[in-house]
Amino acid sequence: MSFEGQQIQGAAKILEKLQGLTFQKISRALTAVDSQPMFDGGVLINVLGRLQCDDDPPHAYSQVFVLKPLGTSFFCAHDIFRLCIHNSA
Repeated sequence: MSFEGQQIQGAAKILEKLQGLTFQKISRALTAVDSQPMFDGGVLINVLGRLQCDDDPPHAYSQVFVLKPLGTSFFCAHDIFRLCIHNSA
């Protein structure tokens, strides 16, 4: 998983990162969801939206992930998440 430019690998490390986030409340609004089938039966998905944590102002975000088939279900093989914050300094 890539989270804000930080590479995290393995279920334990991903869970540790997510549990270490400090916000108490989060809301999201989806702007667009696009998907494309892949040659191996997987699906590439791109999500654009806005997140608001606690009382902070909302921020746009982008998330791209791949769902791969596993029997009669799917698992997330790759995931990239990025807040769309631009520093104008």
